Amino acid sequence: MKKAFSWSSIKDSFSLALDRIKLGSIGISYLLTFKKYLLLFVLAWAFFLYFLTFFKDGSGNLALLFSGISSDQKLSLLWRAMLSCFGNFTSLYGLSLVLLSLLQGLAISLMVYTWRHKYKDQTLSSASTSTVASALGFVALGCPSCGISLLTPILSALAGASASILAERVGVLLTIVAFGLLFYSVFHLGYLVFVIVSARKYKEKHAPKNH
Repeated sequence: MKKAFSWSSIKDSFSLALDRIKLGSIGISYLLTFKKYLLLFVLAWAFFLYFLTFFKDGSGNLALLFSGISSDQKLSLLWRAMLSCFGNFTSLYGLSLVLLSLLQGLAISLMVYTWRHKYKDQTLSSASTSTVASALGFVALGCPSCGISLLTPILSALAGASASILAERVGVLLTIVAFGLLFYSVFHLGYLVFVIVSARKYKEKHAPKNH
């Protein structure tokens, strides 16, 4: 009996999670019908994609940007980083950057909408989750060389000579966690949007009519 009950609880939890994802998807779709939130999503996506692309090979670009090179060379550096964004669509690693930035763009636009509609506490909670996910994504994807250099000294005390290999594996784990947290934030906020919209439509439908 305990096994059956446990299996039933797992099935119920799984069904509930799927329902939340479905309703969250509806909320996201609704949000993107507004031009201003669609524009916010696109701009946030472009910003995070450029940011991750700029740092994906480490902090070398940043060091060059603040070095003694000419203004034309700095503009050329920024422009090359922009062109590199389009190159992301041709590799699996690059597509990971695109997806991560897409999720972050969605999270930003959803946060703004839910914040404006009085879901401040839950929005702040999702914002915290999204921030943690962005930091993990930056270390694991946006700056893999930086991430490994940060993790290696910490892991060297535990793994010795194999710290570098272990750091790379931890980087993969951080990537998975980052995507998981962002998916949770996006669909949770999407569900809140669905709740807001449903409540508003119900209120409009049952509002007393003036004769």
